[in-house]
Amino acid sequence: MRARIGIADTGREIEVEVGNKDEIVRRLESAYNDGVSILWFLDTKGDDVGVPLERIAFIELVESPDKAVGFGRQ
Repeated sequence: MRARIGIADTGREIEVEVGNKDEIVRRLESAYNDGVSILWFLDTKGDDVGVPLERIAFIELVESPDKAVGFGRQ
């Protein structure tokens, strides 16, 4: 599963790999409850990305599509 995270006051979205919906929800809720200021993810390029929690505008969870080859309809 992938998560698209929008950052407030920027036009940027970060796309990261997450295990499953329950895992990302648990990580976010515990980070907020524990007063964590930056949450770290591994992005789709393999880089570590730190996201300041107070700057998160939205999180969109998307099922990871199967990698397809060719020009056929998905």
